[in-house]
Amino acid sequence: MKKMLFAAALLAALITVAAAQDSRLPQASLDREVDVRVPARAAVLGNPPHVAPGAPSYCKPCLFYAGDFDSNASDANGLANENDLIVSGGNTGTYAPFVVPKGKTWTVTKLFSSEFLSAAVLDPAKTPYEVRKGIPVAGGTGGKLVCHGTVKGSPVVTGLNGFGFNVYAVTVKAAKCSLKGGKYWMSVIAQCTNANDSSCQNSYRGFTTNDDGAMAHHFGPKEPANNSFFNSVFFGAVWAPSSGFQSSSRFTEGVVGTQQ
Repeated sequence: MKKMLFAAALLAALITVAAAQDSRLPQASLDREVDVRVPARAAVLGNPPHVAPGAPSYCKPCLFYAGDFDSNASDANGLANENDLIVSGGNTGTYAPFVVPKGKTWTVTKLFSSEFLSAAVLDPAKTPYEVRKGIPVAGGTGGKLVCHGTVKGSPVVTGLNGFGFNVYAVTVKAAKCSLKGGKYWMSVIAQCTNANDSSCQNSYRGFTTNDDGAMAHHFGPKEPANNSFFNSVFFGAVWAPSSGFQSSSRFTEGVVGTQQ
């Protein structure tokens, strides 16, 4: 009888553990979400990488592109950047920096963020974007909002992939966005909040890709390293340095427009 009771208790405990594993809370870092640790590969252990020149076709006329996601990088990853039925409570945003050269003025017409998306869907199609300046080194506040809006977004196919996700450039048109020389931070956030859309119901997630590897197709001023921020009610982050959630030093975004 004691053996039967012990076996029953053990089985109940295993079922409880399995249920807990199946109902894991969403993770901010993509490798933790899919429970994969990417091993270091030859390209990042000394062999010089092949860097493709020129901006990608969807950055034209390109002012700045941080560089492609590199699946060969030892810390290839993505950080949550979304508003959906899984990660709710408002926008969860990754804010990556870019630099307008001193003495120049950029007239921005488009912005995009390179995203791991579980589906090539934005629903609603209206997509929020922001450009900020003056975020303190330690975070805590979002600095000053320079230009922003919520407009129709488009997920552009990049041909890249990783962690079982395809990578899309989530692109929006920016209005009245003129930037003088200095450092700024930007976000473009994918949304899928329509409960009647099966794509949104089916575990929809979005993560900004990092570009810590070869940075293929990089264009314009180099993105400052280790200077991104993460802001999310869901994950309890209040303009926190992204390093508190992931080791990535840079994230992929792009700026389209003209320079004077």
